[in-house]
Amino acid sequence: MSSPIQLGHDRPLAQDRRPALCPAIVPATIGLAVSLAVAADAVLREGINGAAFPVWIAMVVSSLAALAWRAGETISREARGWLLAAVVFSLGLVWRDAETLQALDFLATVAALMAAAASLNAPRAVLLAPRLRHVVQTVLRTLRSIAGDFGALLFRDAAARVDSSKWTTLGRRALYVGLLAGVITLVFGSLLADADPIFASFITLPHIDVGDIVRHVVVIAVLTWTIGGWARGALIEKLESPTRIGSSPWPLGALEINTVFITLIVLFGAFILTQLGWLFGGEAFLRERTGLTAAAYARNGFFQMVWIVVLVIPLLVGTRASLRPGWALARLHTRLALPVVALLGAIIISAALRMRLYVRYYGLSIERFYPLVFMGWLAFVLVWLAVTTLRGRPRRLGPGVALSALATLAGLNVVSPDRVVARMNVARSAIAGTQPLDVSYLATLSGEAIDWTVPAILADANAAAEPMDRCRALKRVLNRWGPARQHDWRTWNAGTSHAAKVVGAHVAELESIRTDACARADAVRATRVPVQR
Repeated sequence: MSSPIQLGHDRPLAQDRRPALCPAIVPATIGLAVSLAVAADAVLREGINGAAFPVWIAMVVSSLAALAWRAGETISREARGWLLAAVVFSLGLVWRDAETLQALDFLATVAALMAAAASLNAPRAVLLAPRLRHVVQTVLRTLRSIAGDFGALLFRDAAARVDSSKWTTLGRRALYVGLLAGVITLVFGSLLADADPIFASFITLPHIDVGDIVRHVVVIAVLTWTIGGWARGALIEKLESPTRIGSSPWPLGALEINTVFITLIVLFGAFILTQLGWLFGGEAFLRERTGLTAAAYARNGFFQMVWIVVLVIPLLVGTRASLRPGWALARLHTRLALPVVALLGAIIISAALRMRLYVRYYGLSIERFYPLVFMGWLAFVLVWLAVTTLRGRPRRLGPGVALSALATLAGLNVVSPDRVVARMNVARSAIAGTQPLDVSYLATLSGEAIDWTVPAILADANAAAEPMDRCRALKRVLNRWGPARQHDWRTWNAGTSHAAKVVGAHVAELESIRTDACARADAVRATRVPVQR
């Protein structure tokens, strides 16, 4: 008779078999989430672009490692690498002053923490999943853990450790006692305060900003939920992921592959042929065909070519993953995809030449530098795609893409894009026949560019520049890095500190030039005001 009962319960038990956190570390995980949230609210209140952020990230990493050790879990080599990467890229926010670079370092830090949570306790490496879609599924599971696992931590893991009736009774008693004490204190305390001013001076409540308290409570609550879900997702036992690759919902055959890739080859080939015309024909060819000068031609087209490469790469990966079974179809895909990769490489070279032409006429800007680096990284991804996925080795595509992205970001932190832009523009201004140096734009760059910004402003060669530009540049430099700048260890930054030292060494001269430049700018502005009749 026990057999039917057992069989009747098999299905519900299988459906309820969800991973749970080790009971021994449930309270510690909740305490970790709350304490890290409170610490974040305290040290990151002034922003994440300073020394406080890597300190807080180090607290997060060390706390997770301590919880894993307490639970008897072994942190895999991949998880240790991701945790180390999170600490390293968090240091970029205290090393570099450039806003774009700081944003990229922040995203890399968050991505590394997510990858560490996904790879901890995982039966197999995350980056070396059989297909790229498995990596995407792992990322989605991690996001789901961050969004909802703190609820499971509180209402399932924690609830399993306590007697709900006992805590309900204690909660009711605590609420009852609190209400009684509060009412008595409010009634008799107010009467006693009115009876004696000396007593009132001792019990006067300080001014409370309710809005500020609400903001802190909301921030702490959101961070507690996020950190708790992330920690639980990292520490729960990972189930073995299936290695079987399901069939694509849109299987592609020879007809679809031929249509897509032959169309791309024709389009890209025609585009490259037109690029050869202006490359060898020069500005005369441009004027004859389009009526544009080389300077006008250089202003457009670069970002469109970047988007072409961005869109074609997932197209190559997606069509490869959607092929119907069979080696013949895979070989056809490879034979048609390789010419597309070669033509994309030519488009990347054309985009680089277009950028070189733009820099020649207009100088380099941050808005152009980052897409150029991104294009270079896409070129590597194309080559890596050709030697992995297109040769039947899709497992190696994900690690190459992820590690090359981190290496590119690390290289950007080392070279400092703002410094490169400032140095190239200053060097370009020294060439005869070029436009004068835009000191107003240099002043918008980060502290890493200050070694070129301040000498350019002080140089006699720029005395004839627009007074308004010089006035605006000097005001911006003195406001950002002058003596009036506020100091706080939480927002300390190496680039900002270096810029403050350089500006401080020339502050008297800069103030004198600012006064003169702004006076001349006011005079010029006054002459441009129309006469009222």
